[in-house]
Amino acid sequence: MKSKKYLHTLIALALLAGTWGAFTYYEKRKSSEKPKTETPKQEKIFSVDAQHIQSITFKPREGEAFTCRREAGKWTIMEPRHLVADQGTLSGFLNSLTTATVEDVVDPHPTSLRDFGLDPPGFTLELATDTKPQSFTLLLGDDTPTSGGIYAQASGNPRVFTLGSYLKSSLQKKLFDLRDRRALTLEADQLRKIAVEYKDTQWTLEKNPEGVWDLVLPPPVRADRFTVDGLISQLRGLTMQTIAAEDKKKGGDYGLDSPELRLQLTGSDGTQTIVVGKKDKEGARYFAMNSALDPVFTLNSEFVTQFKKDQSDLREKDLFSFSSFDVKRVEVGTLKGHWVFERQQNQWKQTTPSAKSINSDKMDTLLTRLRDLRADSFPKGRNLAQYGLAKPAYRFTVQSGEKNSTELVEASKVADQVYARRSTDPLPSELAKNALDDVEKALSEL
Repeated sequence: MKSKKYLHTLIALALLAGTWGAFTYYEKRKSSEKPKTETPKQEKIFSVDAQHIQSITFKPREGEAFTCRREAGKWTIMEPRHLVADQGTLSGFLNSLTTATVEDVVDPHPTSLRDFGLDPPGFTLELATDTKPQSFTLLLGDDTPTSGGIYAQASGNPRVFTLGSYLKSSLQKKLFDLRDRRALTLEADQLRKIAVEYKDTQWTLEKNPEGVWDLVLPPPVRADRFTVDGLISQLRGLTMQTIAAEDKKKGGDYGLDSPELRLQLTGSDGTQTIVVGKKDKEGARYFAMNSALDPVFTLNSEFVTQFKKDQSDLREKDLFSFSSFDVKRVEVGTLKGHWVFERQQNQWKQTTPSAKSINSDKMDTLLTRLRDLRADSFPKGRNLAQYGLAKPAYRFTVQSGEKNSTELVEASKVADQVYARRSTDPLPSELAKNALDDVEKALSEL
C-alpha cells in the first residue's frame, strides 16, 4: 500500500511538471507574437544636412549682430566686416545645430512668449539654405527654472519647447568666437627659422640641412631639442586672447613702437613678424600684432616669458645623444692609451689594443658615464687652444643605430677645469670638474 501511494505521488508530480512546461511554452510563444513597440525617435529641431546651410546670421539681444556665409566651400564672416572665419568652430556649431533635438514641449500654443524670454528673444539664429526649407529661424530664450534647459521656438511652429542647457554655449556664438583667432598663420611645424629680439638680447634658431635645429650665434651650434619643441608648441597654439583694435595703424597706443619682444618667423609659406608691446590694464596680457594680419590683439604673458630666453638656455647641454642599447662600436683615446670596443652578436669584444671579451655590465657602465657627459656652462671665448681642445687629451667616438650614426666628443683638462665639445660644435662647453673621473674609472674596470 505504501509503495502504491508513492507511485501515485510520482505520477501527480510528472503531470504537474508537464502542465507547467506547456504553460511556459505557450506564454513564450504568445509574447513573441506580440507586435513590437518602437521607441519614438527624438525630434530634430532642424532636419537639414549641414552642407545645405549657406548663410547664418547671429543676433544677440544685446551686442553686435553678424553674418557668416559659405563661399567656395569655406565660411567667411561677411558683416559687419569681412573677416576670415574659424572653419573648425563653425563646423562644430553646425553639428550642434543639425543634431539638436527637442527635449520637452512646454506649451504647444503659448499666449505669451515673454514668459519664456522669447519676446524679445535672448538670441536669434537666421539660416538660409539651398534646399527646403530655404530659411529657418530659431529663437532662444531664458533658462528653465531648474537651469537644466533653455526655452526655444522654431519658425513654422508656434510651440515653445526646451533644448538641453549644453546647447546654449554651442549655439549662442559671438563674433570673436567664430573669427579666425590664429595669431600666427604660418604652419608652426614647417618653420625653418626663428629670430628673437628683446632688450639687449638677440638669438636665432635655424634648421640645418639635416633638419636639426641649430642656435646661430654665429657659428651654428646644436640647439636643445626639448627647448625648441617647447617654443614650437607655443607657436602652434598661438591665439588672440582679445581684439584691441581692428586696425594696427595706431600701434603706438599699445607700445608697439618700442616693443617688448620681436619675433621673425620664416617657414615654407613665407615670413611673418610678431611684435609684442606693453601689457594691458590688468597686466595679464600683452598687446601684439602680426605683420600679416590687420588687428591689434592680446597674447598671454606666458608666451612672452617663454621666448625671453638667454642663448645658454637654448644650447644643447648633452654631449652625446645615443641610446645605449643601439651602440655598436666605441672608440676611446686618452693620454693612457687607445681602446676599441665592438658589439658582436650581442656580446661586447675589445678589439684594440688586444682582443678579448668584455663584461656587458661593465661596458654598460662606460656607456652610461659617456652619456652623462653634460655641459654646466658655456665659455664666451672661441679659441679652442685656450681650453685645451686644439689638441684634446680625450677623444670618445660612439657609433650607433641602424644607420651607424657617429658621434665624436673631444675633451681636455685645463688646471682644474674640464672642457669639451662635439665635433659638429665649434664652440666649447665647460663640464663638472669630476666629469671625466667617472669615465676613467669605468674604463679602468674594463
